[in-house]
Amino acid sequence: MVSKVAKLIIIAIPLLIFIFGFIYGRFTAIKIVKIRQQKPNNLRIAVMSDFHIAAGGIGALQAAKCLKLAAKYKPDAILLLGDFVTGKGGVQYIKSVFSVVDLPIYAVPGNHDYWTGIELVSRALRDAGVKLLVNDSAILEKNGEKVAIVGIDDLWAGKPDFKRAFANIPPNIPVILLSHNPDAILHPHHVRAMLILSGHTHGGFWWMPYRIRWLFWKATGIKFIPKTEFGWRFPYGLRKIGDTFIYITSGVTKGYAIPRWFTRPEVAIIEFH
Repeated sequence: MVSKVAKLIIIAIPLLIFIFGFIYGRFTAIKIVKIRQQKPNNLRIAVMSDFHIAAGGIGALQAAKCLKLAAKYKPDAILLLGDFVTGKGGVQYIKSVFSVVDLPIYAVPGNHDYWTGIELVSRALRDAGVKLLVNDSAILEKNGEKVAIVGIDDLWAGKPDFKRAFANIPPNIPVILLSHNPDAILHPHHVRAMLILSGHTHGGFWWMPYRIRWLFWKATGIKFIPKTEFGWRFPYGLRKIGDTFIYITSGVTKGYAIPRWFTRPEVAIIEFH
């Protein structure tokens, strides 16, 4: 016969693990990602996504903290992957948050930025000194080597135009493609990029193997990660498709509407060697 103590232990251990998962999801991680590429050599970039700053300054302190944390690694540029706000109440905090560091910052919008009002968000980002790339590109140079930063409009709520985004890229220059939604890897133009950087998934919100996510979807019809086929299957980390790397960051927000469970917010530092 199982004793009362044993029964309590059997109940307590899963409960403690469940609770610990939410606690774990409150702590921001620094993720160092090293990519071996002949060019660009010794380039270091900081990558962040999904800030979801809301009314009352919710998320603003976390966003500023992550930017300052990224700056400590002395990146050559900071690349931001969209969903800066959730609702118009968050727009007023953009300028103060994203001007806390004196580094080149390039960004693309996310679906929440469109739902909030893309003109409002774009204006606030420009006022903060952020270069917003919407179907556009910029050249980043270090030690005489050039890399093109290409930004595609949000695949869900925007009007992505890959042809326009890549139009002014000189041949033989390495390309880093910024796309809020990871499904950019499914577009034929992905072959021109050596690296795609995406967010949107929040690392899956709740950690679980793909098969369990699939069974949950079949049983309920609910996908925790909407409007992304690639991101739904692979919600986090570095992968290589053909000759193109894709890194999907778990994002900066600690999670409010959907709290994180065993998925931490992060600042990703990507180094090329």
